[in-house]
Amino acid sequence: MKKIWIYLLGVLTGIVVTFVVLGIIAVVVDAKNDPGTGATNGMSFFETPGDVVESSSVKVFQALGDGYGLAFCKGDRHYGYGTTAVLLYNEEETPYYDEQVVNAKQGMCFRQIGIYRYPTKNGIDKTVPIVMLMDK
Repeated sequence: MKKIWIYLLGVLTGIVVTFVVLGIIAVVVDAKNDPGTGATNGMSFFETPGDVVESSSVKVFQALGDGYGLAFCKGDRHYGYGTTAVLLYNEEETPYYDEQVVNAKQGMCFRQIGIYRYPTKNGIDKTVPIVMLMDK
């Protein structure tokens, strides 16, 4: 009879330890993916919006998941789009597509809201501003 109680206590202990470990893992993963913590998948957000980006148009060169897109800003001094890359952020998670041109409408501007760090295919780490289309 004593062996049965020891066996059942061992099974119960295993179940409790499993749920505790899974709970800790869930809290850690949720903290890493929560925008309120300041960083999500290489993104660091400012508490308040930053500087206005001096471009009225951006052109997406690589669409990313979750409504993001890496884009070039339109240059003021030369024809076409320059070499200044930004991460175009979209709260509505409407997906961007490659070669899409996003224009700022009257009364709107692109404003920096954070920094995005990502590795390139060559293994080089890049840092670009995160911008969002918003009211002036």
